[in-house]
Amino acid sequence: MSWMELASTYEPANADALSLYDQFRMFADDYRVLFIFIALIAVYYLGFATRIRMPILKTILLYVLLFAGSLIFGILDVTLPVKSALLVAIIILLIVKLRVKPERR
Repeated sequence: MSWMELASTYEPANADALSLYDQFRMFADDYRVLFIFIALIAVYYLGFATRIRMPILKTILLYVLLFAGSLIFGILDVTLPVKSALLVAIIILLIVKLRVKPERR
């Protein structure tokens, strides 16, 4: 049993008949680090990347560091709402990108 299975925080009300929501929550608990990693990549490219194309070694280093951060956030996600905070950050950065883009023209 992996440490993420031990850290699972969601317990369905009826374990015999799982609803679609229950199945998604259990899937999200099992693959928490992957979801956080994808959200961190989205936050980086929406808010902090000045240009999309970087040299390949810098890109690899960026992804390695983002994955290390997602492991730390995966541990913190057991008690803190990390996935929700990243979702809110993505929404805010999307709104900012959409509002700033027409002003550039």
